[in-house]
Amino acid sequence: MSKTQKKILVVDDSPISQEVTRKILETAHFIVFSAWEGEECLKMARSEKPDAILMDVILPDGDGKEFVRQLKKDALIQSIPIIFMTNTVKLDDDKGFEAIDIDGNLYRAFAKPLHHPKILSVIRKEINRSRSGGLLPKSIIQKV
Repeated sequence: MSKTQKKILVVDDSPISQEVTRKILETAHFIVFSAWEGEECLKMARSEKPDAILMDVILPDGDGKEFVRQLKKDALIQSIPIIFMTNTVKLDDDKGFEAIDIDGNLYRAFAKPLHHPKILSVIRKEINRSRSGGLLPKSIIQKV
């Protein structure tokens, strides 16, 4: 039985970040779509229905957290897991336990540039967790 390739939407306005993230994900056999702004993310999430979204916090057209609120209001795409990649988490402080709280819901957060072995594991876990309806592990408690 063959596994279906998972689709990941990468939302980041940095061409370098987009390229590095794309290479990491494609090497791990993910299908990658790119959005440069939040509004573009909303449209692509609806049209492509990715298995997960990697979201930058600071985007040219607004706050990534606000776009997450909009994604979660749309019944067709609200179950897509979202993982933040951000410069607001310092690389030296990124232990893999960071999360961003949006309206009482926690979303995993990673420093940029990404630690690819860690991010790949988290993406797979978040896709599985979203399908099973599970909560974030209790160890994910360090809010940024």
